[in-house]
Amino acid sequence: MAEKKEKKAKEVKNEEVETVVNPLEEENAKLKEEISSLNAKVEEVQADYLRARADCENVRKRKGEEVRKAYEDGKAETVEKILGIGDSLDWALKMPLDEKTKEGIEMLLKKYHETLANLGVTEFTPEVGTPFDPNTANAVMQMDGEEGEESGNVKQVFGRGYKLGEKVIRYAQVTVVK
Repeated sequence: MAEKKEKKAKEVKNEEVETVVNPLEEENAKLKEEISSLNAKVEEVQADYLRARADCENVRKRKGEEVRKAYEDGKAETVEKILGIGDSLDWALKMPLDEKTKEGIEMLLKKYHETLANLGVTEFTPEVGTPFDPNTANAVMQMDGEEGEESGNVKQVFGRGYKLGEKVIRYAQVTVVK
């Protein structure tokens, strides 16, 4: 009888434990599901954050490049406008001038060339007798060639060309052999 009582007491205890444990297990399962769902959301938010951060970095780089290009374009446009000043000074030196005026123009021309160099502008002149390059020169005229001159070569140079970095901002003006 004592055994029966003991067995019944164990069964009652087991039932009591089960009534306490079952809801806890259900709650535990729900919490695990919620944790899993929250972890998925965290991963999604992290991915969105990384994407947004990459987008911001790309925009920053693109805007930086746009600003740099706008600066370079503005510089090129300004240099193009002042190239005429150098042309005028060159022409002035070819005129009959008194020594002081000539000296003054030469000083201005020297300062002009220094300024262009400081801006990264290089001057170039195609060599007479070399093949015409449409990437650096404009053919303003074609002339018949003399004996020994090849067709398509530069015959005369009328105006120098200028580059800002690798970009041609003024093409050299040349005559080409027909």
